[in-house]
Amino acid sequence: MEFLTPLFAALGVAAASIPVVLHMLRRAPTQNMPFSLVRFLKPSRPTMTKRSNIEHWPLMLLRILALVLIGLAFARPFVREVIPLDQQDSAVQSVTILIDSSASMRRDGIYDLVQAAIRETVDSLGDQDLLTIATFSNYSTTLITREKWQTATADERAAMVTTVIDRYEPDWLATNTGAALRIAADELAQESTEQFNVKDRRLVLITDFQRGSNLDELKTGNWPASVAVELKTVAPTKKGNVGVSFVKDRRADRTRVRVASAGDSVQQEFKLQPFGTDGTPVGESITVTVAPGQRRSLILPTADAAAGKAIVGVELLGDEHPFDNVIDLPETENPIVKVAHIGPSMFNDPESMRYYLQRVLAGNVERDINLVDLIKDDGVILPIPDDVKFVVVTDVVPDGLLDSVAAFLSRSGTLLVAPPSVDAVKSLQKFLPKHFDVQEADVDEYAMLGYIDYQHPLFSTFSDARFADFSSIRFWRHRNLVFSEEDRQEGDWSTVAKFDSGLPAIVEISVGDEGRLILFATGWHPNDSQLALSTRFPPLITRVLSLASPLQKDQVIQTVGDVIRPGELVSSKNWTMSLPNGSSQTSADVVTELGADADAGQSATVTLKEPGRYTVTGTTEDGEYSVSLIAGLSTAESRTEMLPVGQLQVLGIGVESIDDGQSEPDAAADETKAGQLNASDLEKKQKWWRWLLLAGLGCLVVESIWASMIERRQTAEAA
Repeated sequence: MEFLTPLFAALGVAAASIPVVLHMLRRAPTQNMPFSLVRFLKPSRPTMTKRSNIEHWPLMLLRILALVLIGLAFARPFVREVIPLDQQDSAVQSVTILIDSSASMRRDGIYDLVQAAIRETVDSLGDQDLLTIATFSNYSTTLITREKWQTATADERAAMVTTVIDRYEPDWLATNTGAALRIAADELAQESTEQFNVKDRRLVLITDFQRGSNLDELKTGNWPASVAVELKTVAPTKKGNVGVSFVKDRRADRTRVRVASAGDSVQQEFKLQPFGTDGTPVGESITVTVAPGQRRSLILPTADAAAGKAIVGVELLGDEHPFDNVIDLPETENPIVKVAHIGPSMFNDPESMRYYLQRVLAGNVERDINLVDLIKDDGVILPIPDDVKFVVVTDVVPDGLLDSVAAFLSRSGTLLVAPPSVDAVKSLQKFLPKHFDVQEADVDEYAMLGYIDYQHPLFSTFSDARFADFSSIRFWRHRNLVFSEEDRQEGDWSTVAKFDSGLPAIVEISVGDEGRLILFATGWHPNDSQLALSTRFPPLITRVLSLASPLQKDQVIQTVGDVIRPGELVSSKNWTMSLPNGSSQTSADVVTELGADADAGQSATVTLKEPGRYTVTGTTEDGEYSVSLIAGLSTAESRTEMLPVGQLQVLGIGVESIDDGQSEPDAAADETKAGQLNASDLEKKQKWWRWLLLAGLGCLVVESIWASMIERRQTAEAA
């Protein structure tokens, strides 16, 4: 029998002498005999003297045995097992090499260390050992399986390893170390012992172990006890890193970027150089100072007024590691939305409709809106500007504006009419259906909305039960909009909402090929209704604005590694996507790869594997439609300072750490460590300490009962 910690065995044996010493000491007499002659003398305790006779031998032996057994239990005993030579030769170890291929591994000097770490691990394997090699970033990819390794010859194995090393190239994805470790460990733990006769399972992790690594998968569940982890960290030739990333700003007319410095950076001053569509610098560079471990946000100009060039990207200059120093930016075009108004320009009159319209548009938090009055106070009438897509009419439209309104509707414009009178509606008669008529309605006290088409885009945002209640809005006056069934059959108009009397309240009318006229039967000013005072009014006007002038949907900010559906972005099953490297991918390529039919092109998924600008173009009934996607690196990849080596141990994983893969192993130390590991495995398997500890505690229980019985007997005899 051997011991993992023989010191406790020695302490147990030494402690066994304590009961012997205590039993050899002379104790006080157990019986008191009163004598009348010494009753008035001062009592004194008898002197303790050594004795040669030991009372209660069994009690002393129980105490000695208890101490010895407890000491042996803490010494963790085990018995060596004899394994036949033929079984020793056939026993193998299974090793999985996990190679980090995330974006942060692109730093200078790391590739050579990765190559050396792979070769060192492979060279340490025996002919019968099994090997799996996989790379990981945001997901894992197996390059060599243990089944393929087992059946390969020595030359084939060398060729496979060389191929892995030569083809190794970091990608642009984030680092999900936790998921890769969990998957590899589960595969090792579930490996059939009978099939491969595996005696040892080891996972070799080759990584820069940067702080941006995702270890969340390791925080739940237990790590397989049979899988050991060897951490081989690789570091670049120069420490530190600074990255730049895009930050979404609430204002569409400005571009905000963030510069973040890693905690181990040394340099603090850098320059940001904007560039244009052709890649050449635009304007002067911007100096930025960032302390190690800090980050700073800056607002960039959207264009260089002097050169007349738009800024489509920015590059960080002065950093030693350029992998995260270039980002593409959204192209800002016409950031201010113009809304034209035809009606009295009464800015501060709470009885006018413009008063409430101005406040709704000014409160829009998504973009800046400029309300333009086409009828000035001095009577001057302005035409509708070409860049206006939304016009609001709150009074009679002058004849001089009708041609401009016609041109506006031909440009796919949206005309919202809130007439305060019958004449305001009749002024737009040329844009209304042929058989349309309008009259002033007879309202008894007030009217309410009795029907709303929540399927219509105008009210789709109110379909939730929390927002669908319009019953609190009262209408004092409204116009009676009379449409014929003949016009309805031609599809020129549709009712969006009705009053409780059944008369139309809101009607959508198609004008020409692409023009749209939304006609209210009433105004929203206090003389006609309570609509402007309702909480439903701002989102209703905002919804009309969104339909007329949609938000810039053709530029989408993504992160490298995101999975998109190009067909859904352009609403087409036939699409083409241009990649940042100049190549292109079509829906036909994806469908062919998946072996699906052509209809699957709209739901097919594509992973954004590199940073830069992607353009998806689809063919729809209205012609070609393009969406620009800008993919940036995960900001976590810029946090390149190394995690503490003990981070995995904190998560419950026993790890042997080898720094940079450069330290030469000590053969004697490795042999000693291997022997200790084998002894530990034997002790864990046999678990003799449990029985020894139970036996020692049992001796103490018996000793306590026995001593109690002796004491009670002596007390009874004395009485």
